[in-house]
Amino acid sequence: MSLLLEHDGPLEGAYLMERDRAEMERAAEKGGATVVRFYKWIVPTLSLGFHQGNERIDYARLTAANVPCVRRPTGGAAVLHSEEITYSVVWPDAKAQHAGAYLQELIGRAIANALNQIGVPATLESRGEALGPLANRTSCFSRTSRWEVAVNGKKLVGSAQRRFKDAILQHGSILTGPDHLRIAEFMVCASEDERSNLRSRLTEKATCASDVLGASVDESAFRAALELEFRAMARLLEEFAIAHSIDALR
Repeated sequence: MSLLLEHDGPLEGAYLMERDRAEMERAAEKGGATVVRFYKWIVPTLSLGFHQGNERIDYARLTAANVPCVRRPTGGAAVLHSEEITYSVVWPDAKAQHAGAYLQELIGRAIANALNQIGVPATLESRGEALGPLANRTSCFSRTSRWEVAVNGKKLVGSAQRRFKDAILQHGSILTGPDHLRIAEFMVCASEDERSNLRSRLTEKATCASDVLGASVDESAFRAALELEFRAMARLLEEFAIAHSIDALR
């Protein structure tokens, strides 16, 4: 099995997004190992999806709070990266048409299993919610998509994916604390009541590991559980790629 798995300390958001993009493009051009990374952000940072408009972002508030804003190489809606562990997977052997959905499911199962190992009763959402009003298009944690991870119906992990030729990048935020709710402070709102309502909707739709546990997350134990599960996932990805190559020769 060809796998590069690394844990990073806190790094700047612009560097993290550029590294994820570059590794995706390198995998598409040269193949190589599946890359799995777990990392954190050096300061709270707002990220926007690749195609997401920025008209709802209040840049004056971001500047006043010293919160950088970056654009992800993947799709999806805005995320305030703060109290979380971020994962990134670059899979170079995603030739099959349904490889993206398969990767989403495997990653979701790996994260849910790791969360359960530290006492968070996470489940995998096999259906996801239908697209709804504007709030769904603004914050990633306003709705749960298929193969994302939730606890009691509340989203705990937000993920986004992009295919580039035969390679796929998927990365996402595993919420360990509640600071993601502060994203409401950086949205353009007509009034403070609207801002309060946005925060309330996010509170209804999402949760974090520390709130579920009623205590802070043992990050060392959680990272160990994540590594175990993602190594097992990588073996399944290799088996999938081999099986697809054999089918293609028939």
